[in-house]
Amino acid sequence: MMFTDYLKQKQHSGTTISTYSKYLDYFMEWLQQEQLLADAITYTELLDFIRWLQSMNKSKALINAILCPVRHYFNYLVAEGKRADNPATGLFMKGIIRRLPNNQLSQDEMIHLYKCYQLQLQVDASKKIMLGLLIHQGVTVEELKRLYVKDIYLKEGKVFISGSSHSNERWLRLEATQVLELQAYIKANKFKEGPLLQENKKRKASDNNIVNQVGGMMRQLRQLNVKVIDAKQIRSSVITNWLKQYNLRQVQYMAGHRYVSSTQRYKLNNIDDLQNALQQYHPLK
Repeated sequence: MMFTDYLKQKQHSGTTISTYSKYLDYFMEWLQQEQLLADAITYTELLDFIRWLQSMNKSKALINAILCPVRHYFNYLVAEGKRADNPATGLFMKGIIRRLPNNQLSQDEMIHLYKCYQLQLQVDASKKIMLGLLIHQGVTVEELKRLYVKDIYLKEGKVFISGSSHSNERWLRLEATQVLELQAYIKANKFKEGPLLQENKKRKASDNNIVNQVGGMMRQLRQLNVKVIDAKQIRSSVITNWLKQYNLRQVQYMAGHRYVSSTQRYKLNNIDDLQNALQQYHPLK
């Protein structure tokens, strides 16, 4: 099996595979230059590879981007039985911090928003359900678009969130109020086809139907709390609050993150944890 086939098995897109192959060429060029073999290279030698990239004035961001397919390549070698370990695991350039949305909402603020929104008489039931899924399950707008009746398990009180090339599938618990709302909504829309939360229209709904609904909902929520920005801010706030209650791996699963590093960066929202989080990166400067 070729490396590109391995990436396809891992459900990476064609664009990602193309980018990874381009970046991996740097590593292959360096191996050839140093007369080293990928199946025998050590962690210490990988540090030399990073220094080689630095000597060519590659930015920290680009070096981290190059290291990403290198880690995948070692995982591929392990899967093929050509290595027993991945020496690039946890190898990052220090000093690259991905910024998360500011103005995080507290758990109390989000619950207050949810309760107040449920009292609005001129709000569609679908929007109330969407808000519940955003606040309680931390779903993305794309995941709302992929939600169907078959994904709702009322008796078990759970919802199934399907995965994609960017996220993992997961089962999440529904709150009691959500179960009642969904039960009533599904009963009232039992003849509806297509995504669960798509608006009923005489003509075919556009692909942006749910996106537009969420946009309208955010405008309504800003009337209740001026701090509200968008759905990404709410998801970020939910994940940040989860990390105060659950361990890292639990939150990774709940958030549908493919990589634990995606979950770790939300710890940076907690100012008290900032210095500790930075120390998790490789000490190269």
